[in-house]
Order: sequence, then structure tokens, then C-alpha cells
Amino acid sequence: MAARTPLVMAIINATPDSFFAASRAGDEAAVRSALLRAVSEGADIIDIGACSTRPAVQASTGELADEQHEWARLSMALRVARQTGISVPLSVDTFRPAVARRAVDEYGVAMINDVSGGSDEMFALAAQTGVAYVLMYNRTNDERKTDRLLSDALAFFSRQTDELHRRGVSDVIIDPGFGFGQSVQESLSLLDNLRALQHIGCPVLAGISRKRMAYEPAGLTPETCLSETLRLERKALEQDAAILRVHDVAATKQLINSEK
Repeated sequence: MAARTPLVMAIINATPDSFFAASRAGDEAAVRSALLRAVSEGADIIDIGACSTRPAVQASTGELADEQHEWARLSMALRVARQTGISVPLSVDTFRPAVARRAVDEYGVAMINDVSGGSDEMFALAAQTGVAYVLMYNRTNDERKTDRLLSDALAFFSRQTDELHRRGVSDVIIDPGFGFGQSVQESLSLLDNLRALQHIGCPVLAGISRKRMAYEPAGLTPETCLSETLRLERKALEQDAAILRVHDVAATKQLINSEK
């Protein structure tokens, strides 16, 4: 493990269709409850999303919530977060620069979690606002990919972080994008080699929680794979992941504490 204690990013989905039903918070009461629970269990960052990007949706972009619906859900959740007065930094999970801009300007979010792999407009926004930026390797969108996943991920991160730093974005986190254009076996192989991403020089965020890579090999479901999720998250910690993005904050904090 890295010397610095890893951080836990709690997932809250203001959506009706995220793949793990227990993470859905579709109204103000559900959002408030989810926020307060995440804080009480020790979340270091709270990541709020309002447009599901699960693989089934990635395969059929027509299912994506449009920008208007995404913002309506997201602004509701962010408004509730501000009303609760929580001090935990907020991240917004969106690939749309216009949505990210409003979240930063109107609600003061501290981080943009972008699953697209980046764009000129999103990079410019991160540079202008000075917020932290999570750059994810979305293999679906990688036009230069070969049959070498790890090499492709390293090349992608090298190119994109160079561009972000050139623009003056200093707080960059990289996410290997488990499940985004990767088979289960590819994701597991990338996890086994996660430490190689340390060469990029940015903190690594691992989003494993209740994904197919955790439940499918064991014949489980998103609802029943907590133990497998934790087993894989332990691997991520051993490979020096700096942030774990999770549905189960308390269990993950316990895992991190046990690894100290």
C-alpha cells in the first residue's frame, strides 16, 4: 500500500436506472439519507451522478438521459447536499461539459469525474475553474487502441495528462475505467498490473465496486458480491490505489483500516 491512507469516494446516483439498485436516490429524501449515511460512515469524497453510464447504456447511446434530465436530477441532488451543510467535498459524475460547468458555478463542486476520457471543452473547464479532474480511460472511445490493454492505457494517460498539465490543470486523478470497453478478464488483468499506472505520476482511482468483474466470475449478482468487491479492492490497495470509488463506505473504510 501507498504510505498515504487511501481515500473513499462514496457513490450516490440520482438516477432511476443505475446498475446497483441500492445506490439509486431518486428524490430529495433519498438523496438526503444517502448523503448523511455516507458522511456518517466516513466518506472522504461524495460523487453524485445523474446519468447512468452502465455498459448496457454505453452500448446503446439512445438510452442515455439527455442533458436537461441529467441537470434536473443533478441539481436536485446538489441542492440537497448544500442544504444539509455537509463539509465533505463533492464530485460530479458527468461527461457533459455544460453540466459540469453549472455544477461548479452554481454549487461549488470540487471535482469533475469524467467517464468520457476527456475533451477539449472539459479540459478547458478544468483549467478555468481549478477543480480536481478525474480522467478515465474509456477504451470504447480510444481510437488508437491495439490488443495491448495496459500499453494502451499508459499511452492514453501519458497523452492526456500531458495536455491537462500543459493547460495548467494540476490536480489530475487517473481512473483505469474498469468495465468501460473492457471484458471481465481484461479488467482483472489490468487490476493485477495497476501499479504500472504509477509511472504517470498522478493518484489512481479504482472503481471496482459491485461491477461485473466482481460478480460474474463468482456467479453472483451486483447485490450479492460485496465480499468479492472487497477482495478486489484489497488488490487495488496492494497496487497503490489512492482512491476507491464505492457503494459500501463503512465496509471499505474497515478494509483500509485493516490494511494499515
